[in-house]
Amino acid sequence: MKQAALIGAIVVVALTLAADKLIPQPADQGHHRDRLLQQIPSVLGAWTLEREMPVTEEETRILGTDDIFHRLYRQEAMRRSVTLSLVFSSGHRHSMHPPEICYQSGGYTLVTRGSVLLDHGTWATSLNLVQDADNQLVNYWFFSEGRETASYIIHQIHLVINQILMRSQPSVLIRIATQIKNNDTAAAQATLSDFASAAIPILRDRLTGLSSEKAGAGQLP
Repeated sequence: MKQAALIGAIVVVALTLAADKLIPQPADQGHHRDRLLQQIPSVLGAWTLEREMPVTEEETRILGTDDIFHRLYRQEAMRRSVTLSLVFSSGHRHSMHPPEICYQSGGYTLVTRGSVLLDHGTWATSLNLVQDADNQLVNYWFFSEGRETASYIIHQIHLVINQILMRSQPSVLIRIATQIKNNDTAAAQATLSDFASAAIPILRDRLTGLSSEKAGAGQLP
């Protein structure tokens, strides 16, 4: 079974590379970050924006884009914080790396990797990453043309289809992260799940709105 999955992944990567060479990339759509800074509320349920976070030179180098959105939200009553990050590819696949690659390039060790079902039917990939005293739990998923998936490979297939159909809607990596305190991974996941419950409906609406702007129509199916 593992061998079949590996072969399948290799085939998908090969087809993706072939499509990348043969099919023209869609035109660059410009930055989406600045528009979303105005559209995503500073209050999401019980979570309040604490600060905007800068994009580092290392992130720009690894991802090949600075169209990145970082915010730190805090729930004061329970003293919990979550970082919300969005990475836009504008239809290009080159900036769409799985976050574990970026974290490990930055010196983190991947301890565990799995999947988790968040509210509103969203599946996310879950990562536990450690660097010295920094022990993080990360949930991430991808969004493109109204489709959500936790799978990098499935997302790549979506982008290849978009290229074939000459669509130029932005694709987005959505990532939420929090600190694991006292080695309590369950509590950290509860924090991420609570934040996701408040954030996902807003993110879906605003990100679908970006696609609709480019399509010149209403929301995508």
